[in-house]
Amino acid sequence: MLMKKLGSAILAVVTLLLCLTMPVLAASDIKLTDEVYPTEIIEGNTFSVYGVVTSSYKIMAVTIGVYNTDGEAAFEYTGKPGTKTYDIHNVDYLLTFSKLTEGEYTYKIVATDTAESGVVLLEKEFKVLSKDKYDTLKLTSANAPSSFLEGSTFSVYGTVTSEYTITSVTCSVRSSNGTLQFTKTVNPGTNTYYINNLDRYMTFSQLKAGTYIYRIVASDTYNKDKVLLERTFTVTAPAEPDPGYGEVNWDVIDLSYWNEITSWEEIAKSVDGVILRIGYRATVSKGIGADKKFVEFYNNAKEHGIPVGCYFFSAALTVSEAREEAEYVLKVIEENDCVFEMPVYFDMETDDQRALKASTATEIARTFCETIEVGGYYAGIYCDKFFARDELYADELSDYHFWIAQYASSCTYEGAYGMWQYSDTGSVPGIKGNVDLNYCYYDYPTIIKELGMSGNKNPVVTPSYSFNNVDGAVLNGSTKIISGITPSMKTAEFTSKYLTLSGGATVSYSSTVSGLVATGTKVKITGSGKTLGEFTISVKGDTDMNSKVNSTDALVVLQYAVGSRDLGPARRLSADVSGDGKINSTDALMILKYVVGI
Repeated sequence: MLMKKLGSAILAVVTLLLCLTMPVLAASDIKLTDEVYPTEIIEGNTFSVYGVVTSSYKIMAVTIGVYNTDGEAAFEYTGKPGTKTYDIHNVDYLLTFSKLTEGEYTYKIVATDTAESGVVLLEKEFKVLSKDKYDTLKLTSANAPSSFLEGSTFSVYGTVTSEYTITSVTCSVRSSNGTLQFTKTVNPGTNTYYINNLDRYMTFSQLKAGTYIYRIVASDTYNKDKVLLERTFTVTAPAEPDPGYGEVNWDVIDLSYWNEITSWEEIAKSVDGVILRIGYRATVSKGIGADKKFVEFYNNAKEHGIPVGCYFFSAALTVSEAREEAEYVLKVIEENDCVFEMPVYFDMETDDQRALKASTATEIARTFCETIEVGGYYAGIYCDKFFARDELYADELSDYHFWIAQYASSCTYEGAYGMWQYSDTGSVPGIKGNVDLNYCYYDYPTIIKELGMSGNKNPVVTPSYSFNNVDGAVLNGSTKIISGITPSMKTAEFTSKYLTLSGGATVSYSSTVSGLVATGTKVKITGSGKTLGEFTISVKGDTDMNSKVNSTDALVVLQYAVGSRDLGPARRLSADVSGDGKINSTDALMILKYVVGI
């Protein structure tokens, strides 16, 4: 008994000594800073949380969760960092706000360190609003790039709508590793916003070869940073230029009514060629007129042995206007019996032309040039660097040499070009005042002579084609996909309905189904031994690529929607039956309704 009492006394003494010698822990200073929490979100929308938990002690656990009004966890995550700092945003992807249904919730963060446990760092109530009532923000009639050549542009379009005020719209392109290439944000303050208003800021032509992500994000009164479109696309390096042209480095000038000539003899000593304005279209009245000095300048240049070409100042905003301008040029040439050693250029530079879609501007330029070629002359395109880079599909106009204007110490246009206009304030003996100066890099007199394209006495018939946008069919000049084609169409019907062939151009098809075009069918147009165009067909609703639409196509749509299969660009277009830029059960339902005839 004595020993037992003695042992208890010793234990008490040891405990007292330990208490006296051990340091007393300070109270925990665990805290949360830079926190972000929801107040209202829409059903199905996500929410990105932020916040940094810090303590002078090791943080042993941090629980982040959302709880119903009865305290039951809608979702919850516990991190165990074992450090003195913990960034909540690191686990943002684990917090599934998008799964919450309409109702009231509490967002809560509780932490424990080695000094104190169960510290409530944040507790905020918020609401999840009905998706049907508040989620009206959407994107319709939108496009996205698939693949195109380095240096080419791409015109974006689409319509953002909402029943509530649209507070922001952002279009951006990032590389596959997330590096931002270019972006533009606007704050409409309206219920409708057209994406093509941002087209000029989407400088696709600056992208180097690689893989990129095109994204459209918008916000309205109730939705924040909703991703409306996200597509991956590729940019490929262009082929090496044709080395077959004789290379030179000539000094060439261009002249119009506004230039005052004092001596053609002096001019002939100073230049290797001259490009004369043959006419123009007024931008307001749209009337076409001849340059009053063209005939005089042409005859004097010829008399002094200077190689001559011409240009027409265009204000064409449609294909028919471009054809009218080209026919006017040919008429003036014929009336004056002109023979040219230099090209006939189409001058594109008006603000109205810059506002056109790139596909429209490209077709206008091609129409002018093709008409000039059929008339027997060598055609080219004049514009500034930015017009060629951003307003045209320059790779689709590679049949024609560009004449690029850029007033700088060097021409930085990355596409192919045959002449560079480097100054509009030059000085040339024999001309009073400023004159445009150009470097010419190809021996056009030799090229044109060999091709027999110096005058309309030897017309050259050039094979060509055009695509007819009828019944909702669309040719995307960037992706080379023809979409919106109806099912079960024979190749002959496709040719007669959508293609106009001239000059001996022919068309062939591959990957057809029993003589019918299907999603994946290849269209190849050739003429004079050259390929003029190659395209892939996308038949609306034909996701299984058999030319017909049936329940199997609906199944393919659903498989893609849940991520169990992938589809190529043409099949994705065929699957998006509703045309809203998304592929989901709505498209599958539309296909099934079509099958049963509803």
